[in-house]
Amino acid sequence: SQLRRLPPDMEVALISFTDTETIFLSSIPELKVGGNLTQQYLWNLIGTTSNKYFYQFASPNFNDSSSAFLILSRARRDEKYRKKSIDFVLYLVYILLGFVGITLIAIAHISRTIFSSITILEQRTQRIADGDLSVSLAGDPKKIKQKSNEIISLTESLDKMRRSLLESQERRTRFIMGISHDLRTPVAVIKGYTEAISDDVVTDPEEIKKSLEIITTKTNQLEGMIDTLINFVKLDNADWRQDLIPQSVYDVVEEFAKGAVMTGTVFKRKVTSTVNISPELKVPMDKQLFSRALENIFSNAIRYSKEGDSVVITGTEKADSCVISVSDTGIGIAEKDREHIFDMFYRGTNSRREEGMGIGLTVVKSIVDTHGWTIDVQSELGKGTTFIITIPKDKGKPAL
Repeated sequence: SQLRRLPPDMEVALISFTDTETIFLSSIPELKVGGNLTQQYLWNLIGTTSNKYFYQFASPNFNDSSSAFLILSRARRDEKYRKKSIDFVLYLVYILLGFVGITLIAIAHISRTIFSSITILEQRTQRIADGDLSVSLAGDPKKIKQKSNEIISLTESLDKMRRSLLESQERRTRFIMGISHDLRTPVAVIKGYTEAISDDVVTDPEEIKKSLEIITTKTNQLEGMIDTLINFVKLDNADWRQDLIPQSVYDVVEEFAKGAVMTGTVFKRKVTSTVNISPELKVPMDKQLFSRALENIFSNAIRYSKEGDSVVITGTEKADSCVISVSDTGIGIAEKDREHIFDMFYRGTNSRREEGMGIGLTVVKSIVDTHGWTIDVQSELGKGTTFIITIPKDKGKPAL
């Protein structure tokens, strides 16, 4: 009765498991009627054909309890379902392959871009290493967006270094040209007067005395230029900044102010000073360079003022800094010149008739900057100028 209930398209086999496994009935091609069957063969058959068939087992209840029968039935799997499963798997495989392909293309493009950027960067840095500082590392702005952030950052850092080296080279070149030009004047004067005296061109004792005074003046001027040159070269060397020791700001400013008052008397300027800074306040500094900066500012105040004008030197201590200022009531600085006064060899409108190399304030700015301080200028044409140096108390190390 169980056999009759099976669907007509289902294959079936009736197997006896008494003394021997005998196939009594079978519509399964692999199981022949009358043949003997082992359990191992049966399990192998099911394992190798399970992808094509669904298998089902049943044990009928016969009256003879000594007999044991097994009904094995199988139905073919739905081809449409199987095809859909295969199509779905293939679809997933295609998607995976497409994703892998796109990823590989993207990696190849990024790698090519990075490699190209590194190659260009290497070529340009090599040119810079060979001395050609005119080569820009930034490249075409339109192509910068195609580079990785790391490459952009590296390129910008290297280009910043290149610009710094180029500026330093140009500054050094301008300095050498300017100092060479300005040194010729006192040297030529000294040479001319010494030759005139030695060749007996000047024989009058009074004239000889005047000539010697001029030689002394030009020698002092030459000495000042050489000192400026030495200080400028020193500022370009970073080694001195590593060995700064704390110095009393009060001592330096007070000593400078006393000398300035005496100098003011000689040049008929009214020089006053007020230094309200604790003698105990010390900051890392090069005492000689700091004094040089103050003297250069004071020299400008004397040079660009007239007899009877005032120069005021003040030192004020604040909570987080101390402020040194030098004010004069001289000719002042034109607004168009104010932003250039720290440029090397720049000669403002009001200074063209004055002597000097035009690097005094450049040296001042370099000294202040390398110490990690700040300098500001306030000026009004025809009324005077004030230079202000601010020294932070907590400045542990100078700028490198």
